Amino acid sequence: MSQKILVVAPYTFLPFRSGGQKFIAQFLDALGQQASVTVLSTAQESSYTPSPHYRLLPALAYSFFRYFDFTLKATIIDLIERNRYDWIIWEHPYYGWLAKIIKEKTGIKTLLHTHNIEYQRFRSVGKIWWPLLKQYEKKAFSIADKIGFITTEDKRFAIEQWQVAPQDCVDIPYGVSIDTYPTDRGNCRMEILDKHAVNATHTILLFNGSLDYAPNYKALKGILKELVPRLQKYPGPKFTLLVCGKGLPKRDKELTAYRAAGVIYTGFVDSIEPYIKAADIVLNPVVEGGGVKTKMIEAIAQGTPVVAMKTAAIGMAPALCEQLLVTTPDKDWDQFAQAIIALRTRLTSETVQTPSTFYSYYNWRSITERLLAHLTDPFAAAKEY
Repeated sequence: MSQKILVVAPYTFLPFRSGGQKFIAQFLDALGQQASVTVLSTAQESSYTPSPHYRLLPALAYSFFRYFDFTLKATIIDLIERNRYDWIIWEHPYYGWLAKIIKEKTGIKTLLHTHNIEYQRFRSVGKIWWPLLKQYEKKAFSIADKIGFITTEDKRFAIEQWQVAPQDCVDIPYGVSIDTYPTDRGNCRMEILDKHAVNATHTILLFNGSLDYAPNYKALKGILKELVPRLQKYPGPKFTLLVCGKGLPKRDKELTAYRAAGVIYTGFVDSIEPYIKAADIVLNPVVEGGGVKTKMIEAIAQGTPVVAMKTAAIGMAPALCEQLLVTTPDKDWDQFAQAIIALRTRLTSETVQTPSTFYSYYNWRSITERLLAHLTDPFAAAKEY
């Protein structure tokens, strides 16, 4: 008999337009294929059909004040009493106050699904109220029976700094839907080169992400001002940089000033996968914010190597990525450019392919299978730690 799980997802995630939204959407879809899942969230966009693998209840308001909505207590308690869920999963720690009340009133087993250590992320982008969030987040951790972590670094922090028991920690990394190396990379490359009129001899670099998110936008400005001029000085095939993502400020005029330097702004694309497969190298020089940069996991799954700065690579498992992940010191653009040149040279002489162990760890089905095993065996996580 499958486990019955209630999930509280505190914001709209369909259709997904950011890494965080995509994480929730794909996680719930995969979990719903192996358990009986009900999702309590906001109303999703009417033009988008939710997954058939879970039941979606749009009971949360769009307003920020939904995080302080005391009427949710009665709604959730009624759901639990009528449906007899085995677990409740809270996405993010924002509803920590409500999770405490629900657990005290119903006794339901509670999993807090973190996407970052949130106070660290807000501190890194200069939010002055991060100390208050730190105390609130730490309290939310103490309420949960189990805590799901995207990265081993976050898990280790919780164990060593906040005294969370290892057996209460569960690895829930960002996942991918595919489980084998793709066979259509060549076709995707031809499609993208033709679509954007790119010379087939060029080395294709890709930077993608929501550009209305400050850490991504700062990284893009660094690429344009620091990296592109350096790459232009190197002999050999020219580079074309494809920049994909919504939210570029109007003042940047779709990066037309950089077109002569081989930069093409595509705007938001409906599917990023063909661009990842078409690229020779994915770039990630993001050094602010927190959590795993989902673009890196997706790139390696699609067979495209990544050059990333040290902070951007936090949470990745180098042993699983093998030669497809190259890291350089933060903000060292000389080394970043040199790493790209060295990787391009290596790619011309050898075939680099994603190892099968990468898919075994990062495939969504494997991730949710491990999670459900942890929810059944209280000591499963401790055995892995």
